[in-house]
Amino acid sequence: MITFLLTIVITAILLITLLTYTLYCYEEANQSGEPLPRFLAMAGKTLLRSIVSEALIVLLHPIGLWPRLWNAPTSGKALVVMVHGLFHNQSAWIMYRRWLHAHGFATACIAYSSWGTQWEDVVEGVRKDLQSLLDAHPNQDMHLIGHSMGGLLLKEALTQVKDTRKIRSLVTLGTPFAGSKLWPFALTSLGRYLKHEGENVRRIKALPIPAHVRCLAIRSPADNMVLPNTALRCESSGWKEIQTLPVSHVAMLHAKSIFRETLDWIQVDSMK
Repeated sequence: MITFLLTIVITAILLITLLTYTLYCYEEANQSGEPLPRFLAMAGKTLLRSIVSEALIVLLHPIGLWPRLWNAPTSGKALVVMVHGLFHNQSAWIMYRRWLHAHGFATACIAYSSWGTQWEDVVEGVRKDLQSLLDAHPNQDMHLIGHSMGGLLLKEALTQVKDTRKIRSLVTLGTPFAGSKLWPFALTSLGRYLKHEGENVRRIKALPIPAHVRCLAIRSPADNMVLPNTALRCESSGWKEIQTLPVSHVAMLHAKSIFRETLDWIQVDSMK
């Protein structure tokens, strides 16, 4: 039975990865006007790592169903709060937590349900969790990291927190600031809020971030979930944007090079 289930999971991951990268090559070639082989080569370089990362997310998903393992902040010089993307849970941050702990940071992961929920309810849940952490740690600096949709949730929740003085930075990984053309495949009530150039993403993009919060948007030129890749561009005042080496949407969570970019950004305040 276990072998059968693993076969189904691996087959599904292979199909999803091949489908999304096929759409990636088609979309990027049409958007840029550049030859298709360039994008086929980029997809080929990231395909295997993408499959491994997707498998890791699926296999570790059950561990994320125990909030106590992830919600309570660990001890450290500053608190890093992380919010996962659509269909993931707190276990998506397993590598980031390990790396952050190794550098002396405390961590806490905020979770939300991807099923049967409304955008406003999810944002309110993230806001409440953020406020609770701020209230519980009034003397500790806080840094925020959001992957994919988690970046949008944090951006909006940040505008609703009553006191942001201890929040030093916000880093987004593969966040669809302009949505994604893959949104119809989400098949959840939250998916429609990621409609490419839709009302929700345009509204969030226009939201002002507190001036003292240093903001960084990290994107990959081979993101297979946010299509077109131009939708990854934040293009907001006060933000810095970094394009990494080619890596898939999910593999951003497991790429040490991307973590180093994140760490460099949040360590600026921590070293003061």
